[in-house]
Amino acid sequence: MMRANYRVPNIDAEKCHTCKRCLARRSCRLKALVQFEQNELPYIDQVLCRGCLVCVEECPFRAIVVE
Repeated sequence: MMRANYRVPNIDAEKCHTCKRCLARRSCRLKALVQFEQNELPYIDQVLCRGCLVCVEECPFRAIVVE
């Protein structure tokens, strides 16, 4: 399956405070941000993400970055 060239962000583990703000529905309506365990860092599902970058703006610690 080919994927379009979306600007998919990543989470910088050193900056993430696991505040869960990025997991809020207003941050990602596609639910591309996932966290399985309570204290585990969230990650961005590369298949679900469409590169809108709302999560980048929502993170108060600037832990979500586009490389």
